[in-house]
Amino acid sequence: MLEHFDKEIIEQIKFGNESAFLKLYEAYWDKLYFVCYSRIKLKEETEDILQDLFIELWNRRDKIEIKTSVSAYLFTALKYKIFRWIEHKNVKKKYLVLSEDEELFGSEQNTDKKLLFDELYYLIEQNIEKLPKKCKLIFKLSREENLTATEISTKLKISPNTVNNQITKAKKIIKFELSKVFTLFLQILIFFISFLEK
Repeated sequence: MLEHFDKEIIEQIKFGNESAFLKLYEAYWDKLYFVCYSRIKLKEETEDILQDLFIELWNRRDKIEIKTSVSAYLFTALKYKIFRWIEHKNVKKKYLVLSEDEELFGSEQNTDKKLLFDELYYLIEQNIEKLPKKCKLIFKLSREENLTATEISTKLKISPNTVNNQITKAKKIIKFELSKVFTLFLQILIFFISFLEK
């Protein structure tokens, strides 16, 4: 349920109250900045994303409809802006093709599926960046540039066997790290299901 303070400040903003909008801006800027910067690690881009978020909020103020809380609304809006920024920078490359599948992402009803895909992709990207330097380079050449083991071995002047070993190593590390996240998620899900059934 929308809290009284949230409801009041949103109503004021809807009527064009700039002072109320400034209060909202000051209350959430630092929190939103922390979340955004922790994702993209770029100061100017983070500021641009947040400025765009608040400008869009102000321009659409008469159409705002919040059913949970201002905080949840803003952080969800930020999440989508981060994903769009990633797509714009073409970070996803071949993985992005999946998001063009109309059957999976073609309607508003499937927004949650799109969001889930983006979260999963973000986790994969995070774990790729944590790979050992040589392992990461080989894995990216294989998955993002679609080079064969032979092409990579020629490019890096190493044996194809070494390339295959490094790719196998990368996949094992990523799968292991993802399994820890999913195990935690499953434990939380089981907890909430048990709570609701009491």
